[in-house]
Amino acid sequence: MNKKSFFLGVVTGVVLTFAVLLVIGLVNQNSADNAPVQYLEKPVSYEDKTETSFKVFQVLGSAALANEISNKEYKWYNGNTVVILGENFYNDQVVTVKNPQRVGTYSYTTNGGMPMTVPVIDGEMK
Repeated sequence: MNKKSFFLGVVTGVVLTFAVLLVIGLVNQNSADNAPVQYLEKPVSYEDKTETSFKVFQVLGSAALANEISNKEYKWYNGNTVVILGENFYNDQVVTVKNPQRVGTYSYTTNGGMPMTVPVIDGEMK
């Protein structure tokens, strides 16, 4: 093997490495565009409510999927499904949110394979 062949092999390896890294970067950038949370530019009031309660049914790190209260007398939580932003959630926790704001939407797929999109809520937690 001569020096010219060795040098061309090294240059080819470096070029291919950069090409693969570029492709990986482009794929990851496209994945970030398809993130499950899409934030609004400006938060809006959540259904013009000043206070509402939710019951957590799934914790998502620093957020939680929850159902809104549908009957205050019997404390039924069959209302809208939302994502609540915050910390330290646990399953079956009841969270009251003052001045709820819709700050975006969250998309996910249910266990049954059905795609869902729900509002992302932020506000003062009690």
